[in-house]
Amino acid sequence: METSSALLHPVRLRIVQSLLGEAELTTHQLHERLPDIPIATLYRHVGHLVVHELLEVAEERQIRGASERTYRLAPGISNPTAEELKSLSSEELLTAFTVFTSGLVRDFGDYLRQADRELFADRVSFAQASFWASDEEVDEFGRALMGALEAMLTNEPSQHRRRRTLTTVLMPRDNVGTEAAADEAELA
Repeated sequence: METSSALLHPVRLRIVQSLLGEAELTTHQLHERLPDIPIATLYRHVGHLVVHELLEVAEERQIRGASERTYRLAPGISNPTAEELKSLSSEELLTAFTVFTSGLVRDFGDYLRQADRELFADRVSFAQASFWASDEEVDEFGRALMGALEAMLTNEPSQHRRRRTLTTVLMPRDNVGTEAAADEAELA
């Protein structure tokens, strides 16, 4: 799984995440969005992503004798397929999830360092809900969520809009107690 393994690094994942909502960015523009990453490190990881065909050069121009490249996500970059995920070991999956969640923790820490933060006013939320659902019901939920989100994905920046991130993690829970709960429901 070449594509996913190339993303198993927090810096590379952040670069790709930065480009998700943007059409094209230069390395310097990426550095403005990721100022905690040294520029040399950023160049190295951008190069790695280009080699692994996750990023492509959208434009190259000469500026004062130097070449400036503008990058974009390569066409067809998407979530891994079921086959790609199946090919990963449990350790690789845990590594991928750890990279993902550490990025989430970092993003929340960045938000908390803002002097003018107000969780309620900024519409910040995090919650966990457990529910019973069939595979078909979960699929329908996913379609409904994506349908609601699609309209906002095309929004342009404006003075009344803030860039926001929605993060979801959906996984089954252990079935311990499932049979007992089903038996109780049948008796009721």
